[in-house]
Amino acid sequence: SGESGAGKTESTKLLLQHIMNLCKGNAQLEQQILQVNPLLEAFGNAQTVMNDNSSRFGKYIQLRFQKNTVQGAKLSEYLLEKSRVVQQDTGERNFHIFYYMFAGLSSEEKEMYGLLDPSLYRYISGRFGTQEVAQRWKHKYQEVCNALDMVGFQEQEQVDMQAILAGVLSLGNVTFEPEESNGSVKVSEASWGWLKAAAVDVLSQLVCRVPCSPASPSVSCCCSLCADARDSIAKVVYARVFGWIVCKINELLAENVDPEVELREIGILDIFGFENFAVNRFEQFCINLANEQLQHFFNHHIFQLEQAAYKEEGLPWEAITFNNNEPILNLLLAKPLGLLSLLDEQSAFPQATDKTFVDKLNSSFKGNLHFQAARGRVLGFSIIHYAGKVQYAAKGFLEKNRDTLPANVRGLFINSVTPLLVPLHIRHEPRPTLASVKCGDEAPVLGHSLMVLMERMYSANPHFVRCIKPNSQKEPAVLDNQVVLLQLRYNGLLETIRIRRHGFSWRPSFEEFAER
Repeated sequence: SGESGAGKTESTKLLLQHIMNLCKGNAQLEQQILQVNPLLEAFGNAQTVMNDNSSRFGKYIQLRFQKNTVQGAKLSEYLLEKSRVVQQDTGERNFHIFYYMFAGLSSEEKEMYGLLDPSLYRYISGRFGTQEVAQRWKHKYQEVCNALDMVGFQEQEQVDMQAILAGVLSLGNVTFEPEESNGSVKVSEASWGWLKAAAVDVLSQLVCRVPCSPASPSVSCCCSLCADARDSIAKVVYARVFGWIVCKINELLAENVDPEVELREIGILDIFGFENFAVNRFEQFCINLANEQLQHFFNHHIFQLEQAAYKEEGLPWEAITFNNNEPILNLLLAKPLGLLSLLDEQSAFPQATDKTFVDKLNSSFKGNLHFQAARGRVLGFSIIHYAGKVQYAAKGFLEKNRDTLPANVRGLFINSVTPLLVPLHIRHEPRPTLASVKCGDEAPVLGHSLMVLMERMYSANPHFVRCIKPNSQKEPAVLDNQVVLLQLRYNGLLETIRIRRHGFSWRPSFEEFAER
């Protein structure tokens, strides 16, 4: 664990190498486990203001052992930041794979996929790199192709995948205008080329049959609804491609042993770090909630269980106080009046808006030490997290929590000629929201994800690797004392050192002690 950019993913790769080397077992499996990293990073990582190679999803790697030899591995992914596909803030980029494709595809391949100059695409905001950066991306693209081959993607599957990604970019350039004859909204004339480049069968459903006249103020609202549907398709399609890659990786790495044999396991969790940007949205809220949960788990294991053991043994012990973040988790997760419960409640009302949600929070949490209402007309709120105060912009909270796909579009996915898109249809009942449970074909939503993850962790014997970010400028060989000290404080590492120093480091059983 650690802040965004503290080195969690790199540490995970080193730890994997170390464990595999110690086992001296299956060399082929070791190579496969290490080689899937370029693939995961290309599709799941992006440049942010805090980190040039930031993981925009969480991953849990389970290594399965039989007689101290790794027999297989399984990867679970959590909460891919789908919204990045359609929107990035200043100084940030979309997922790496889009840039790698522009740098790595030949002119003929670009023509085949209908890709034009990268500066034309709204979803990557016309941002591209220098010649030197493009050369590096070209090399990365080759790594991705090699990894796709190694994982077992057929040539046609790879073509389908890249055609879908190119289609997603073209989809972002489709705009809408009112249709004078019948008062609905249609794809604008200027967008027909992009519509054709993306996928006509799916995108033709973006003609919204919402009654409105050109003079009506609701025209812009109707166009906005169509744009939301367009972005929903892009996000769901990208998430599906990512999920497909993870499934293929798991097929490759699955253990080939008798199912009756009980395997032992080491799990490594590499999850997004605590984030506090200039503008913090729903995604940052989810990420910081996950980190809040992990901090509570750390406190529980290091402080509460440790000190309870000394008390139970009747040992003389002066209790060490620590920064308990349980009140913050109660604010966020309590039922029926925690923040997530209120978010789900508001999401269930069609008439509810982000403003009614914020009003509900302000009235429910007035006087709570870990909640602050926004001042003036700002639509937002602040949470005093274990790592500090974060102000959240509430715009989009309800829409992202609902995470719905228009019904007519869902039907098109079922009948798609591209096999990858067919499994996209989810059961026809409404998709569960953030704090409720389960999802059909995609990765589980946050509440369920965290619940499963925490159950796994509480049932295991945990070891904590704390990654400390040396400076905020993304510079090598620069140690900023204040930046480091702040992290040591809010992570509870100073108290951890005290309990380790004063505590009992060796814990033999009575038999071991007597024999010694």
